[in-house]
Amino acid sequence: MQPNAAALLLLSALAVDATLPNILMVVIDDLGYDDMGYKALQPQIKTPNVDAFAHEGTILDQYYVQPSCSPTRTTILSGRYPLHTGIDSFIPVGQPWGLAQNETTLADMLLAGGYATHAIGKWHAGMYSYKVTPTFRGFQSFYGFYNGGEDYFTHLAGDQGYDMRRDVGLKCGKNCSHIETEADGKYSTILFSQEAVKVVEAHDVSQPLFLYLAYQAVHAPDQAPDSYVEPYKNLGGNRAIYGGMLACMDEGFGNVTAAMKAKNMMDNTILIFTADNGGPTETCAVQGSSNWPLRGSKCSIWEGGTRASAFLWTGPSVTQGQVEKGTTFQNLMHCADWMPTISTLTGIPCPTCFPWDGVKQWDALTKGGTPARDNIYYGITDEQVGNHGPAMRVGCYKLIIGDGGKPGGWHPPPNGTCGDSCQAVEVFDHPSFSVEETPLPPNPNGTMLLFDLCSDPDEHAPLEHNSTTSPIIQSIHNRILNMWQTASTSCPQFQCEGRAPNGCKGGRPIEINGRMVWEPWCE
Repeated sequence: MQPNAAALLLLSALAVDATLPNILMVVIDDLGYDDMGYKALQPQIKTPNVDAFAHEGTILDQYYVQPSCSPTRTTILSGRYPLHTGIDSFIPVGQPWGLAQNETTLADMLLAGGYATHAIGKWHAGMYSYKVTPTFRGFQSFYGFYNGGEDYFTHLAGDQGYDMRRDVGLKCGKNCSHIETEADGKYSTILFSQEAVKVVEAHDVSQPLFLYLAYQAVHAPDQAPDSYVEPYKNLGGNRAIYGGMLACMDEGFGNVTAAMKAKNMMDNTILIFTADNGGPTETCAVQGSSNWPLRGSKCSIWEGGTRASAFLWTGPSVTQGQVEKGTTFQNLMHCADWMPTISTLTGIPCPTCFPWDGVKQWDALTKGGTPARDNIYYGITDEQVGNHGPAMRVGCYKLIIGDGGKPGGWHPPPNGTCGDSCQAVEVFDHPSFSVEETPLPPNPNGTMLLFDLCSDPDEHAPLEHNSTTSPIIQSIHNRILNMWQTASTSCPQFQCEGRAPNGCKGGRPIEINGRMVWEPWCE
């Protein structure tokens, strides 16, 4: 199915509803579950600007994302699980993967509905062709980097290629996209905050704004200006630098929301704050984050890799509904839910979208309505930690086929030790729970771990297989197998090259004006 361009044009021709709220979506990269001041068990890092909005909004306590960056970002943009987009793992530098060009994105939908759309920061949803970069995916401008990680100051990504772009206008590709050499030597978190302020200041308030602000912070490498690290030197090691990284992000966030307040925009704004995965405490570009007391790390399908820090805030003039201030939302929610939820609250349909995996959460969030979902489909681990899973949670019960991803322990809390609480012997040494890589598709005869997350949210004690638990295991297992039958066939798991044009192979930086630069290579 190809997008219906005529339908999108018809939508964009409709009169813009003057009451539509602005949407500020802030994505933090590799944020630990226990790092933000508003939810840390024993706060170490000061994040007053973010905390203020979290306390005045609703904290999403049972909110899930994918185990790593590209899968979560493409899920947010499409409303669809990696099982269906084919983006099950991070997109390695220079690889021809990306969100399929026939997927209608959240930005496409909002642009067609009359929004101004701007993206800032980390993209990591494909760059083999300009056709998968932001301004070809519904954003009217982009300032940031296409790859998944780089030096915060030099902006050198893999193979020492420079990656910082300024793309102005829809479909800003070759001979339009500007290599932002002016950013060289400047700290990306500050640059992205400053750019967001500029977008707000230049915005015509007669039109609703969708600003997608995806910070590089707090992804590795451990880098921050000394002035931000200094207050956290007592934390020591990479936790001190991490504190500076997070504090700088919080300051920038405060500057952006202050700019929106100065233009009287914030009162009619919906603010979505979300991590893209758990903190990399064990694997996948380890830095100073903490997921305590949850088990596991980024790239895993343990709770520490997938249960994320997030909240929703609504301004007092948002007429479509309000979240109750100072509350905690206990219903299950997934990052795939943002697109259908935003469609509901704005009244903007998406006739060109593939079927969403996300569900509409707006009534539950603002009216305390019936829970919108009874399950979370975690999918599989990022390939950096092997092929494990899939997993699914139904109500309180979580079933993992195989293993949640090695090493799968509990990283000690940042201010102490955890003793026996950090040991995973009950899984890794117990003969009935031998851990092996799971053949895909799911092997019905493989190891299966069942946890009751209501009584054991930190996954310390897998339930024994007995007459009580066997029907639960079988029921969830059947749902996983049924889900697996719907997997993308054009891009099988771990073979996402099928999303690139025929003959498109891996890319490398090229020399432009004496500088090695990352440039889309399959045009």
